[in-house]
Amino acid sequence: MSQHHPAPATGGDPLPTDVDFTNPVTAQVAVFAMLAGLTELHPTLPGGYITTSQCTPAEAHVLLDSPADLEAWRQATHTDVLDVQLTEASGGRKLLFAASVGRIGLRVFTVFGPASSAVTA
Repeated sequence: MSQHHPAPATGGDPLPTDVDFTNPVTAQVAVFAMLAGLTELHPTLPGGYITTSQCTPAEAHVLLDSPADLEAWRQATHTDVLDVQLTEASGGRKLLFAASVGRIGLRVFTVFGPASSAVTA
């Protein structure tokens, strides 16, 4: 391993100590189970870039390709349309919402350019 990434459990790991990195992958099982259940209920739900972390094992972030994909996830999670936010992002806009599915927190978002750049691209 490199000097910046020593072998696990060998000491000298440069990771910060103010975050709990000791949660095993089993702490994230609830996220995986919720996602599996959601896809069983909504088999045509658009796929996305989904992340979860040992630091926040009861939370998942979902990056989607388009506003239409975000709308499908909003409906599947029974999130009120008024809970969707539109913000400025570098080079475009971001639509996002937060939802709870059981004990799991979801942060769902998509980033897109202005309509004129989408048409000319």
